[in-house]
Amino acid sequence: MSKQKTSFLDADDLRPIIKFIGKNWYLMVSFCLVAFVIAYTLNYRKPNIYGARTEILLKSNESYDYQTKILNNVGYYSIIQDLTNQKRILVSHDMIGKVIDKLDFNISYYLIGRLRVNQVDRFEAIDIECDWRRMEPSLYRVPFNIKVIDLKKYELSFEHRGKKQTYVYDFDSLYSNLNFALRVNISKKLDETWLRTVQDQNFQFRVESPTLLINKYKGRLVIENTDYSSILTLSVQDELPSRATRFLDTLGAEYINYTVESQFAINKNTEKFIDAQIDEVTKIIDSLEYKINNFKQSNDILDLDKEQAEAFNQLTLADQAETTLKLRLEALNSLEKYVYEERNTKAIPTLAYLSGEDDLLRKMILDLIDLKIKRSELLLDYKETDSRIMKLDTTIQTTVNNVYRYINDTRVYVSKNIQKAKESVAEYEAVLRDLPITERELFSYQRKLTVNESLYNFLLEKKANTVIARAGLIPQTSVIEKARSVGVVGPDKKSAIYLSLAVGLLLALITGFIRLIFFERIENTTELKSLTKLPVIGGIPNYQEIDIEPLALVNNPRGNVSEAFRSIRTNLQYILTSEGTKTIMVSSLHPSEGKTFVSVNLASVLAKASKKVVLLDFDMHKPKVHKIFGVENVSGISSYLSGRTDYVDSLIPTQIENLDIITAGPVPPNASELVLNERVQTLLESLKNTYEYIIVDTPPLSLISDSLVLVNKTDLGIFVMNTEKATKQGVNFLDEMLVQNGISNCSLLLNNIKQKRWKYYYGKYAYKYGYGYGYGYGYGYGYGYNYGGYGDFDKGEKKKGKRKPR
Repeated sequence: MSKQKTSFLDADDLRPIIKFIGKNWYLMVSFCLVAFVIAYTLNYRKPNIYGARTEILLKSNESYDYQTKILNNVGYYSIIQDLTNQKRILVSHDMIGKVIDKLDFNISYYLIGRLRVNQVDRFEAIDIECDWRRMEPSLYRVPFNIKVIDLKKYELSFEHRGKKQTYVYDFDSLYSNLNFALRVNISKKLDETWLRTVQDQNFQFRVESPTLLINKYKGRLVIENTDYSSILTLSVQDELPSRATRFLDTLGAEYINYTVESQFAINKNTEKFIDAQIDEVTKIIDSLEYKINNFKQSNDILDLDKEQAEAFNQLTLADQAETTLKLRLEALNSLEKYVYEERNTKAIPTLAYLSGEDDLLRKMILDLIDLKIKRSELLLDYKETDSRIMKLDTTIQTTVNNVYRYINDTRVYVSKNIQKAKESVAEYEAVLRDLPITERELFSYQRKLTVNESLYNFLLEKKANTVIARAGLIPQTSVIEKARSVGVVGPDKKSAIYLSLAVGLLLALITGFIRLIFFERIENTTELKSLTKLPVIGGIPNYQEIDIEPLALVNNPRGNVSEAFRSIRTNLQYILTSEGTKTIMVSSLHPSEGKTFVSVNLASVLAKASKKVVLLDFDMHKPKVHKIFGVENVSGISSYLSGRTDYVDSLIPTQIENLDIITAGPVPPNASELVLNERVQTLLESLKNTYEYIIVDTPPLSLISDSLVLVNKTDLGIFVMNTEKATKQGVNFLDEMLVQNGISNCSLLLNNIKQKRWKYYYGKYAYKYGYGYGYGYGYGYGYGYNYGGYGDFDKGEKKKGKRKPR
């Protein structure tokens, strides 16, 4: 019964991961180290970004109740709108532009170091005066470098349109040309001692483009609203903490001024209208008083009876009513003019006379003002063709039509009342018509004087209210927390380093996967078995003396390579179970994979087991067997297949007992055609009468197809794969070739297993089966084989006694 897994993962599941990490750990370390160095260098050179914040309360409620009433009477309308509109105002191009105009941010100052450029508020040693308005636009953001020569001169250098320009100027002198105007002043505190330090310093300044500067702060300004309140939190980021706080302080002041501009505009417009009326009434009163005085001096005036006196008083009241109604009609005409100036948001109406029965009209006018202000604010962010603007325009037009209709109806009503007042005036004038002409004329002057005096008092009262209201106008917006620095807010250098390490690791993994897919080599028999259905008869460890002493069993009979061949010999006994002579073909997919090395050592290990073995060198294209055994290649396989000699004449005994070889012979021009000769089968059949094992060494399959011909004439084909060249693609190619040619009697052997892999392969193999002989070769591996459990001993070698494990 097979052993079941006791966990989700076992060693075989983790082995591919461990292998991948083992082969690519240096890539991971290298890539991560390089990424860390790059990120650290960039972080060091990258300037810190500082943050500042302030808080603004949109509705302060700091006005008194009586002030609110006065403001309502004179037409005051609060400009404070919803939070969204106020945010748009604060980040508008015009608002940021006003702030930039009040600040000296148009010049940036830098101290140039070896690895880092530090931005500063000002230079201590020198002061720069450069009018950005006279600067050529192409010179915006261009670095101007200043080098102090001595206490009188400095060097100015910059690059313009691909050409470097250098000038030497005097301190405290103005220099101007078509491109710029510049004055550099030297500090009065600069002495000879400080001069040496200043001369070693590189100063640099840049003139900023106003548009880019506005866009910069507009993009960096963040406005948030505190939940369930009318408090806005403004924050901005800048390379200099002082500059960030100055920007927010100035922005707060400009915004507060903006919130009271419309309040003052309405108040001023109302006062201007009242002053015009007062001036006109004053002229009328002066004229009437002058006429009355002259009239009295030149005429004798009679006293009025009781009925005439009453008629005179009623006539005066009727005149006052008519005058008031005419003034109201004039206000309606003024409002009508404002209503149709729908695109001019700066047109402020006069609301001083909309009281009493005109509360509805007042509300409609204030709603219209609200809509116009809202439209103006939306235009800060959207174009006229935007759907939101067009929808608002429709609402404004509807309100305008409603106001227009109401004004027309009111005008008709007022006109009728004016007509009634005129009729009353005519009625009372008829009562007084019996008076003498001089008395009637005097009474007329006095009546007009009384009416205008009453109107004058009314206007003075309204003006007084307007002045009081203006004195009480205070911003409903206030700064509740002045701008303060919050320290360094960026860049996030730790995150940048972590990200760079992650990117480095990712690149290492991608590189590792590319190597795995296109350049991965098979490194142990476990991997080889997982890629093919062909049997794997074993693996050969790395043999460094392969070029010097290719006969490993002779050079080091107790080495791990020799033990590997003995293991393969044992495995062959289980594969080749039929009686009689066994024929084994040895080939490879690529050249230099060690097929000849395997052939000669496999023949040697079989011969050492007292088996009669013959090794045939069928690699007639590039023969090597004769070189390994140190014999001449005068005649051999090619001589026999071409019919020039008998194979017996080519048999050569070797220094290894029971092992004979037949070399390839002279290299023929038609080696592949000779393999198809019928004499190949005759040769094999003849050799079977004498030998127990026939080992056939053939050319690589990828170059020459001789091995596909010869494998059909043998009992077993062994394809040697080298860890330096063995790939998944190669194994698949070999499988396809064997399937296409109907070949099934093949197995694989992995050669050149590196030491650490060899330790794993044989350590697992030895411990799994518990071999009894511990040779202790000094490699630290427990290689021991109890051949009694597998069949034959090495009869040509003396049996060694067991040694205690180290």
